[in-house]
Amino acid sequence: MPVGLNFLFRLGRRLLAEPLEDSGFLPGKYYRSQALAALEEQDFAACLRYLRLAEPHRKAKTRMIAQVLILRCRLLREKHQRQRQTIQELCRRESDGAKKARYTEILQAEEKAIQFLDSYIREAQEVA
Repeated sequence: MPVGLNFLFRLGRRLLAEPLEDSGFLPGKYYRSQALAALEEQDFAACLRYLRLAEPHRKAKTRMIAQVLILRCRLLREKHQRQRQTIQELCRRESDGAKKARYTEILQAEEKAIQFLDSYIREAQEVA
């Protein structure tokens, strides 16, 4: 697509579609495409938002996107759980107080990430 047409398309979307997004009046296909784009960007909160807006259309495609979101969140949660276990082991072995404090901070961040992912999984299961 030529640069000028792409710019006009994005401008039109920003001016016309964005104000209508929250209304739910746009077709389900639009919300599903936006959910997939958000999923590609790993913006799970936006993906859930679009899936909720597409929910009244309740097509199998919407449920499939929700299942993909659940899978991605579960895989990422497992990765964070493995990292948390590794950091816990390092923290137990560490005798330096400064490093131990840093490991504790990292563990708190990992816990927060796992909690966010768990909440995304629960919300996506409601849509699916």
